[in-house]
Amino acid sequence: MKHIISLLTLFLCCTSLHAQDRVVEQPAFEVRNTNTLEFQKIILNDTATIMYVDAYYRPQYWIKIVDETTLEANGKSYRIKAGDGIKLNEEFWMPESGTASFRLIFPPLPKDTKTIDFIEGNDKGAFKIWGIRLDGKTPTVDFPNVKKPEKAPVLEKPELKSGIATLNGKFIGYKPGMDEELPIWVFNILTAGADQNTINVKPDGSFKLEIPLLHISSVVLSGNSVVHTRFYIKPGETTSVEINMPEICRAQSKIQSSKPSLGNKFYFTGALADINNDLANNPVEEPSFSVRSQEEYDQMMKDISTMTVDQYKTYWTEKYQKAVDQLNQLTGISDAHRQLIAMKLKHELADQLLGYRAIEYAYRQTNKIPKDSVLVNYVKPIATQDYFNFLPELLSNDPYFIYNGNAAYLLRGLQFTNFTGKDIKLEKDEKFPDNTADIARIMGTDKGLLFDMLAAQKLAASISEFRPLDEQELAKTNTLNPALKEELIKMNEKLKLTIEENKKKSGYTVNRVNIADIPSEELFNAITTPYRGKVVFVDFWATWCGPCRMAMKETEPVKKEYEGKDVVFLYLAAENSPKGTWEQMIPDIKGEHYRVTAEQWEYWGKKFGINGVPSYMVVAKDGTPVHFQVGFMGVDKMKEMIDKELAK
Repeated sequence: MKHIISLLTLFLCCTSLHAQDRVVEQPAFEVRNTNTLEFQKIILNDTATIMYVDAYYRPQYWIKIVDETTLEANGKSYRIKAGDGIKLNEEFWMPESGTASFRLIFPPLPKDTKTIDFIEGNDKGAFKIWGIRLDGKTPTVDFPNVKKPEKAPVLEKPELKSGIATLNGKFIGYKPGMDEELPIWVFNILTAGADQNTINVKPDGSFKLEIPLLHISSVVLSGNSVVHTRFYIKPGETTSVEINMPEICRAQSKIQSSKPSLGNKFYFTGALADINNDLANNPVEEPSFSVRSQEEYDQMMKDISTMTVDQYKTYWTEKYQKAVDQLNQLTGISDAHRQLIAMKLKHELADQLLGYRAIEYAYRQTNKIPKDSVLVNYVKPIATQDYFNFLPELLSNDPYFIYNGNAAYLLRGLQFTNFTGKDIKLEKDEKFPDNTADIARIMGTDKGLLFDMLAAQKLAASISEFRPLDEQELAKTNTLNPALKEELIKMNEKLKLTIEENKKKSGYTVNRVNIADIPSEELFNAITTPYRGKVVFVDFWATWCGPCRMAMKETEPVKKEYEGKDVVFLYLAAENSPKGTWEQMIPDIKGEHYRVTAEQWEYWGKKFGINGVPSYMVVAKDGTPVHFQVGFMGVDKMKEMIDKELAK
């Protein structure tokens, strides 16, 4: 090994001192799919091409450069020879600084080579950078200029009206090998969630998507580490967007960001074009008082841990006022943009104030008191109705609140708020009693869109939990805005069809072992014993967990690869996943399923360290757990761990 290292060092020294070295400092590039790698310089000579790389990634996480990495130039591929400071095919763990430097050595390139593509592999997530310039020039982009509207953009008053919003788009600078499918998230004010739609990108970078909507909606396009933007679409109308990938990539590069701009990043036409262009091409650092770092979080927890509810209210109100002062000092933004930021700040404050029970949580965290331990000489924070007098100002009863996608979560939080001033003891699985009358008393009315939405969310929650509306609930829809009623009826009919289809599905098994009479300390062994001789991939999940469902979607193709092999996929959920919801979700999750009691889950949590979902475990053929982690590891690592145990 030392001999090999010495030869490599000699090779690098010889090539770096070659008389005909050509050095390209901080080469520009056209587009890329990663912000992790930056090229400080490239040395080209008759014996090698040496790329000086700076890597930026999360501390204590790893990156990898595979030995299939190539430089593509002039229709030919030049495969990597070696790494200096990084070993090919091995996990390179990022230091605490989150930055590292190394060199990659490739074969020599023809002297007339002007551009190269860096292709780290064909796997999803592989690093790819196209159009790296070796001639010192900067890429050019033919991209339309955004015309300044004759009038300043204004926020159109939203109305509830079902329809199909059409989104046409094109990624300028799109290259084969970029993501062909990208998620676009639409905030659903009925379910208080984000619905995922998929953009299918054609080889020329164009796409078209039709999305059913109930109102003007905030959507987020976020498919990789490069493109992330939020804009608005409208039911019954078409919005078109061109996305300037070279400019987006340049602006995000730590090296190239100081170079001249390549034009606007986005160009919207059609419905809501003025406000979308304004927001996308005139970004500002929006004032906020939300916690943005671990240090801020730790300090906040310490601050509020000893507060009364009134002190807590003052604490957040003062932070809100500072953010408002910052907003008032912002220049160069439109009134519409200012209105959106002001609305967001109000909703942030309302969300914090509704969550006053965080005081007790902070007290436990600061004093390291487990959540299931009795607090001695501690007075629980209880808010009287006067505490909630902020609601009429912060959550207006008009349709403009729909512009803020997070308003859906705020309304959901309102549903579970205790306005009585009494510390209610709830029965198992029971939610707070109907608080609509309390909200109406505080708001001064029980009419308007706000109350229609609160009622509709409750009905939609039943449907989301796979419980079709009964006759009494269906009657309630008649009191709502007609568009809300229509949407709820459609959701309800779709659910009933899904339930009927689920009855026909197979490929999943429920509770092979009778868990009712098995002690908690013996249950996991009892469940896994029937699978001795096989590798068991265990998924600890919950029906309400969005990341759980996203990970399951990613693993479906992997599961198909192991069909017929000695691998079992085992899914474990607890009672906090409603039984009806769980029963209707698992037909689409092929594998073995168990739903255990809260006590059994709590025991596993302490034994295995399950402090969140999703969590995962790999059990060897002899029944020994060989790996556990909280959070999805990615399909590549998942396959690697399963294959390792299969080979034994």
